[in-house]
Amino acid sequence: MGRKSKNWCSRPVHRRDVKLWNFCKKWSDLAIKHINAAGGVLGTELEVVTQDDACDSAKAAQVAEEMIAENVIAVIGHICSNSTEAALPSYLGANIPVISAASTNPNLTNDGKYPNFFRTISHDASQALLQVEFAVKALGIKKAAVIFDQGNCGKEMAGLVRDGLEQNGVKVLVFEPIESGTESYSELIGKLRKAKVNSSNGTAVFFSGYHPEAAKFVAEARKERNNAFFISGDGVKDPSFIVNAGKNAMEYYVSAPFDLSKVANARSVTEQYEAEFGSDPTIHSLRSYAAVQVFAKALEKSGTSDPSAVIDTLKEVEMLDSAIGEFSFSESGDILGAGDALYQVRPTPTGLQFVPAY
Repeated sequence: MGRKSKNWCSRPVHRRDVKLWNFCKKWSDLAIKHINAAGGVLGTELEVVTQDDACDSAKAAQVAEEMIAENVIAVIGHICSNSTEAALPSYLGANIPVISAASTNPNLTNDGKYPNFFRTISHDASQALLQVEFAVKALGIKKAAVIFDQGNCGKEMAGLVRDGLEQNGVKVLVFEPIESGTESYSELIGKLRKAKVNSSNGTAVFFSGYHPEAAKFVAEARKERNNAFFISGDGVKDPSFIVNAGKNAMEYYVSAPFDLSKVANARSVTEQYEAEFGSDPTIHSLRSYAAVQVFAKALEKSGTSDPSAVIDTLKEVEMLDSAIGEFSFSESGDILGAGDALYQVRPTPTGLQFVPAY
């Protein structure tokens, strides 16, 4: 093809995201390995270029320019929404397609600024609506607190949840940001107590952020006898959350992409991954694999490595047998056919696990 296919899950330096990057990179690498073993695309093997944006906006913009200089024809990434947002203007200028398995900020697709951007995961608005619906209809929540990290994704999700709750008559009594790596949440827990958002009778704490902070926060809250329902997005659905929170993770609710264990192709690819790397997938893993699959199919169908043609074809491709089942993209680049579900941490024969709940 004369140009390299960029396979990229940007490597973040924060401990909460390094594991996610490793999974994304391994899964997208595995997808390219399988595609090349089958003869590549358009008679040529795909070549991988990996870069590191550290989940930092300035670094992401710099890396995007480096990738453009590498003459890549597609980007599989980024992970963090803020990095994706910072890099997209450069990719748009170079007309390079970008497919993310993890960037969930709705604004990346809602405003129509980036017709070259696609994602194999639903955006935060979808999860926020599900969280609110479940809280109001299933739990009967009347009072709530919304806590969020300062990052692009956390703030966006928190605002959507707050607005949805208020539209449904729920009083949001605490709306508070936190800093990543906070040593103690005692002051915040005190605010919840003062607002009386600490009872299992009609109160809930919504936390928009990542699993390390969520584990520490809920552990401290439970020790302070806060018995409110806790609800988060997919940034918390990670085995490490249960390990770090221990028994305090019990009954925690998390919205995330629906369980793929019943999808035949997902099971097959997962078995191949486990055989090669000896570890289980995360919720973003198969979506990284699928991102490479859909790019390869669009490349093949367009019959050229010209990015403009590939972008146009991505909007028409229907994936019938991907690693995440059937899906396609909307005109805005959002995934169609792959929704979200609500999970709860419950005891199972193998210990605490995230179990489908809604």
